Amino acid sequence: MKYGLYDRPPVGTSILSALQWMIVAVSSSVAVPLMIGDVYGLQADEMSHLMQQTMFFIGLASLLQVWIGHRYPMLEGPAGLWWGIFIILAQLGASAGLQPREIGQSFQLGMALAGLLFIGFGMLGWIGKLQRWFTPLVSGTYMILLAISLCSNILTGMLGIGFQHSKEVQPGVALVSVGIVALVVWIMRTKRFSSFAVLFGMVGGWVLYAVLGWTEPVRPADQLISWPSFFFWGTPRWDWGVVLTSMLTGFVLLTNLVTSMVVMGKATNTVPTDSQYNRGGVFTGVSHLLSGVSGVVGMIPLSLAAAVIQTTRMASRLPFMLAMVGMMLIGLLPTVAHFLAALPTPVAYAAMFISYTQLLGFGLKDYVTVKMDDRAITVGGSSLLIGIGVMFVPAAAWQKLPALVSFLFGNGLLLGVIVCLLLEHVVFRKPTDSQTQKDGHAA
Repeated sequence: MKYGLYDRPPVGTSILSALQWMIVAVSSSVAVPLMIGDVYGLQADEMSHLMQQTMFFIGLASLLQVWIGHRYPMLEGPAGLWWGIFIILAQLGASAGLQPREIGQSFQLGMALAGLLFIGFGMLGWIGKLQRWFTPLVSGTYMILLAISLCSNILTGMLGIGFQHSKEVQPGVALVSVGIVALVVWIMRTKRFSSFAVLFGMVGGWVLYAVLGWTEPVRPADQLISWPSFFFWGTPRWDWGVVLTSMLTGFVLLTNLVTSMVVMGKATNTVPTDSQYNRGGVFTGVSHLLSGVSGVVGMIPLSLAAAVIQTTRMASRLPFMLAMVGMMLIGLLPTVAHFLAALPTPVAYAAMFISYTQLLGFGLKDYVTVKMDDRAITVGGSSLLIGIGVMFVPAAAWQKLPALVSFLFGNGLLLGVIVCLLLEHVVFRKPTDSQTQKDGHAA
């Protein structure tokens, strides 16, 4: 590690690292408001406003976490579970005669209530105790399934599918993506610039796309500053299905918080304390409250940050805090937001590819620490097969089931982790030391 959590890099290094964190934050979240806007039928100006809201509150939530929350340089970003539910319930709501905006209004209330759940668990000190459930087998399963669940989108994006509305593989885009990955790997092997490999990969790829004429023109902004607003979707409304789904999601995302902090601890060569887990839980609740009152997709700590640190060997909190202030400024300046949103998505996917491989590496490292006896193979193997198998089931196959059921069984990552928890701690629970001694005396 070149710079630890509390190290202060030189000014130039801090600025470049902050810029890299900003680009990582933008590239990892820019697609979500675009997808939500498309599904919910938002106009161009509404989609732009949702984009700015997302950038501003990502910066604010992440800054609060690294400053007084868990104190790790870990991005708060749109949760895959949340925006997946946004899309699923929008489709289910349409079949029930609900307008998409009504679903959004209910989500605002649901996310706020989920935030209160996080805050309550954190203040009661329960999150620090929950982390003991996440053994290397559980956290390893989570990271492996997370990497596998992301790989389809990553490779699809790198091949140019969906870029500029293309439904087919674009050989030119795919070739450039391979070149960007090679550039990132080459820069990582240099001692002087390895911390900025992702940044240089994105900038280099963006310049090449511009030379080839593959970039879209940046849409001009109508005003210099646009302040964040409350309740993007309108006045919150109560809907039992959406609210209950939101509360269940909040409870399940406690697992994400714990596993993300475990992985971040490994990436920074530290061990998170119970106090850090609980503070992280409180401020994850705060970020959900912010999501609810602003109308953006619910935010959670992203494990991707650990992969970035592992790749760049830069764990310092200072550049990260500067970057999050910059994210808030992006959320206030429509011109800058429009410019960064013009980053071609294949470039972002290609530049981040090596960072995504680190997620898989964390999971494999956890598995290596486990003695692979029959019990471990049954627990890990069953969880992985179930989780991966569900990922291949078409989403449409779950639509006729109740929303809660389709949400649970339609998400391979979530289902795999739940199965692993049950097998590890209930079905094949290891005997405690006291029980082992008692059985020994009885014999």
